[in-house]
Amino acid sequence: MENIIEQQEQFRTEVLTAAKAEIAVVDQQTYVAANGLISKLQGVKKEVTARFAKPKKKAADAHKAVCELEKSFLAPVEDAIRRLKDQTTRWYAAEQERIRAEEERRRKEAEELAALAAEAEAAGDSETAAEAVVAAVVESATVTAMPKVAGPSMREVWHAVVVDITKIPREYLIVDQSMLDRVATATKGAVPIPGVRFEKTYINATRAK
Repeated sequence: MENIIEQQEQFRTEVLTAAKAEIAVVDQQTYVAANGLISKLQGVKKEVTARFAKPKKKAADAHKAVCELEKSFLAPVEDAIRRLKDQTTRWYAAEQERIRAEEERRRKEAEELAALAAEAEAAGDSETAAEAVVAAVVESATVTAMPKVAGPSMREVWHAVVVDITKIPREYLIVDQSMLDRVATATKGAVPIPGVRFEKTYINATRAK
């Protein structure tokens, strides 16, 4: 074990030593030298990756096996939770709609009673007017509420549904940068796109020898 640790520390020292190498690129000669150093460092990188490939694969395989085992335990529980959430959400939404419809009915009935009271008052029928006013107040004051339950309850979640994309304000539209970059690469900027400027940059593609 000590021998393995010593080997790893020696390798770390070699890698760090290689990484400290620097070249100031000021002319053709240093440009070539710098690319040679890049190639050498790419080789060091490749060696580091190769050394850790097997341990990483073992760790990945072990992690995958544990995740699969965990998944087998969680699957039936999550299915049960999903079924219950679907049922409670559907019932809650239907109940909210029922309450909304009931409140709308009561509001209209209260308005009708108030109108009836005004007509009765105008006709001199004070008794009927008073009864209609009381009924209207009762109807408008009645509030339908959801039952209180212990633990977590429903939370409102709002979603935007696009019904006409041509009417959406510009600030809500997102540019597809990936598609624009693909067009730039495929056409080398030869196909103009309104509102877009194509730029060319460079990437050093030197590889390990």
